[in-house]
Amino acid sequence: MLVELIHQQHQELQELFARHQEYLLQSKFDEAKQWLEHFKACQKAHMQIEERYLFPEFAKIERKSKWDVSLYEKEHTKINQLCENITEDLNWLSEQEFDESQLHRNIIALIDKEKTLKGLNEHHEDREEDAMLKELDEQLEERELKELKLDIKLTWTEVMGSVKEAMKN
Repeated sequence: MLVELIHQQHQELQELFARHQEYLLQSKFDEAKQWLEHFKACQKAHMQIEERYLFPEFAKIERKSKWDVSLYEKEHTKINQLCENITEDLNWLSEQEFDESQLHRNIIALIDKEKTLKGLNEHHEDREEDAMLKELDEQLEERELKELKLDIKLTWTEVMGSVKEAMKN
């Protein structure tokens, strides 16, 4: 089922972001940046998978939910904007010379901003899993589902492989 497949991707994205935040809390900015870049690369690929494979199919079916493709697309745009803002803030923070108290307060401020991203991602993921993916699973023919799942798995495996390779370096 598509729900389980995409849910797994959501979990992997959450793990990448958690790793970024772990390093951020330790003031290890180079590592925090690296994990944020891994997250952004995978997030971008995940969105491209949805936009290329899932949204066109969802636009064709008879929807039961009140959300259409445009909502998911708008959320993708907002998520990308928030990621870029966080990247800019992290880059700025890593270049500053603060005393310990100032550093901690600025890290807290950045984590507060990141909470907005995490909240939007959680709501977006819930909507996908509870509405779009569930409806696709229910309405697409088995052959269509099989093809979609194969395309999605292959694309995601390739992306995760390149990220894992980059993590070794």
